[in-house]
Amino acid sequence: MIIGATIATKIGNPLLAFPLAFLSNFLLDLIPHWNPHLNTEMKKFGHVTRKTTIICLLDGSASLIVGTLLALRFWPDIERVAIVLGAIFLAVIADLSEAPYFFLGAKGKYFEKIVAFQKRLQFNVPVIPGLAVQVVFLVACFWLLFS
Repeated sequence: MIIGATIATKIGNPLLAFPLAFLSNFLLDLIPHWNPHLNTEMKKFGHVTRKTTIICLLDGSASLIVGTLLALRFWPDIERVAIVLGAIFLAVIADLSEAPYFFLGAKGKYFEKIVAFQKRLQFNVPVIPGLAVQVVFLVACFWLLFS
């Protein structure tokens, strides 16, 4: 989310910002980071655990709030607000597209292909180093957003 907001804020032009925001998710998945292990939990338990569900809900809620606040910085320029919100959405749509599979039990070739593709890209590491990488990216993005 924060990368999408940063891209939209710094680039501005949706013809460039939107595709870059969309691609950013896949590129960032290649960088060592931490994620809850949804695939592992599905294989082991047949569902995502309550703890992981709470982590995902907290992350999603925080992203929604922060993303909206970042976009509203440009109010009353509704076009700029829409560009930031659009880039945020495109930056997270790949992860959101997995939600029906993991949280609603949606099965089928479409969802399985999405999950398999995303899994191949993930470079997961243990919690502490993974979150440290994510904090560095957050700090860099906030610095770019407010500089």
